[in-house]
Amino acid sequence: MLPGQPVKLSTIFIYLCGILICIGIAPSLPQLDFIAAWQDPAATRTVSFFQFISDSISYISFGIPVVVTIAMEFRRESGKKQSRLSLLYIILSIAVAGLISYVMKKTFSEPRPYEIDSRIAQLSVGGGYSLPSGHTTEAFASAMALTLLYPRWFVFVPVFFWASLVATSRIYLGVHYPFDILVGMFIGSSVSSAGYYFVFAKYVLPKKS
Repeated sequence: MLPGQPVKLSTIFIYLCGILICIGIAPSLPQLDFIAAWQDPAATRTVSFFQFISDSISYISFGIPVVVTIAMEFRRESGKKQSRLSLLYIILSIAVAGLISYVMKKTFSEPRPYEIDSRIAQLSVGGGYSLPSGHTTEAFASAMALTLLYPRWFVFVPVFFWASLVATSRIYLGVHYPFDILVGMFIGSSVSSAGYYFVFAKYVLPKKS
């Protein structure tokens, strides 16, 4: 594992509380008006950029952890088992968060923005219902897991920047409300945090010594 100060549980708690506050505020805001005013289907470069970011989800959320694990395999004689368990933790975090997202979609059956407001163009595809954003859930589960495993600024900044771009792309493309995005952020971040502090850090890290 890269050296660095572990992320405090209190910091994660404050971060998650901030998301919950935003979730509480979002329904009272004119979300459809915001999306309709922001979209510009004629701006093909912008649409292509956001579609590229949206499509990058699986390649990056799984790809980066796999590349890091492979690199550790070649760089170290020791610690390989923990490296492999780290990869397993990331994959499980994404899988569990994705399962929760799927169940919520089926439970709430919320239509997507373009299905509600004719001003909003459907600029991308989305399977199933709107709430929550599966792309955002996966992106933030991966970003949080990587940050907790490798708590350095050069890990935290790019992965959360990328996750935020994924979330933003889903709004611009007309397939999710900001509320959906915030819920996805909370699910992905909280699942990865719970898995790290209550399972990985408790049962895996002590074995390092």
